[in-house]
Amino acid sequence: MSTYIVNKSINSEGRKLNFLDTGIHEDVFLISIEYKISPNNNPFLVFTFEKDGKKLTQTEYEPKDRDGNVLEEKKMNQIIRLKHIATKYISEEEFDFESDSFESFCNTIISKLTGKFEGKPMRVKVVYSNKNYTSLPKYVPFIESMEVPKEKSRLEIVSIDKMTKDAPDKTDQARPNPYKDLNEEPVEDAGAAAVPSTENDLPF
Repeated sequence: MSTYIVNKSINSEGRKLNFLDTGIHEDVFLISIEYKISPNNNPFLVFTFEKDGKKLTQTEYEPKDRDGNVLEEKKMNQIIRLKHIATKYISEEEFDFESDSFESFCNTIISKLTGKFEGKPMRVKVVYSNKNYTSLPKYVPFIESMEVPKEKSRLEIVSIDKMTKDAPDKTDQARPNPYKDLNEEPVEDAGAAAVPSTENDLPF
């Protein structure tokens, strides 16, 4: 026989998961960088940012494409995005290396940033992806040190930034599950160009 125990220790009003909303946020902290493999055997690098208990997860899958030239373009644009993040915590000189695989590339970034990002507040721009998930934009700039005076900030909301969802949520949840895509195959434009486009959204 099943037993159900209900008492006042059960919090039925609060929510366990809080996610950073769209907009430009100050005093955001990078709290972890991890290399992982999805259930479908797709490797990815995931950054987790946090502000006042609210989190933003940003994933970068290994770029894939049948066209070699397009693949190289995707790799370069991914490098631009990752360098944009990394050089807010280390110098450009330190972010200078070669890797012979995506796994090595990700683990080198993790190694170089470990111990360098803790406790460093950033100003971050958050938008909605084409799949209605909060994410960093595909194009730079989207992060800068809080040492940059607000009046000199390069971050701004522009017309191409998606700040509202295409449609209301179909459930009562305040946010879609940001880990949902981790259980799916990445779309073909994973690691797409770091410029505005009409292609399907990245599986960040």
